This record gives sequence, C-alpha cells and structure tokens, in this order.
Amino acid sequence: MRKISNKSGGFTFLTAIILIAMAVIAVMCLTRTLNIIEQRQRLAAENESLISQSASLAEKLARLNAEAENGTDEAYVVSIARGNLDMVYPGEVIFRTGNN
Repeated sequence: MRKISNKSGGFTFLTAIILIAMAVIAVMCLTRTLNIIEQRQRLAAENESLISQSASLAEKLARLNAEAENGTDEAYVVSIARGNLDMVYPGEVIFRTGNN
C-alpha cells in the first residue's frame, strides 16, 4: 500500500488566516496611532489658544480691578457717566454739532 502525504509546499489555510489577521491588526494599530498624533496636535493648538485667552482675561481683570479702585472717586464716576453713558445733571442741555 501506498502512503498518501498531505504536505504541500505553499501556505496552509491557517497560515493565510493568521497573516491576514496580523495585517488587519497592523492597519488598526497604525490608524489608531495616527489618530492619537492628530488629537495631540489639536489639543496642543487648543492649549495655546486657552493660554492666550487666559492672559487676555488676566489683563482685563487687572484693568477692571483698577477701574473698581477708581470707582470710589467721584470725579471718575462723573467722567464715566458723562463720557460713556451720555448722562447730564438736571437742568443741563447738551448741544451736539457735526458728527459727534
């Protein structure tokens, strides 16, 4: 009797499945890595923007605190009321000329 051999010189089905699975996993890892890099760049840009906003708000707060300290001065209050709010004392009349 003759013995039948099951040896083949090519890939077996199991080897092909394992190689395909490894390729899929490699693509998934690469995609995830690229997403993480993109997210990190976006977060770094957002962080810079927030730092800039924080500095701007700190300057505004300092200016408002200075104005609050000056707010107790009657002359300062009158100048703001007249200049920014167009307020006048009773009996005063304002005449506007030109583009004012």
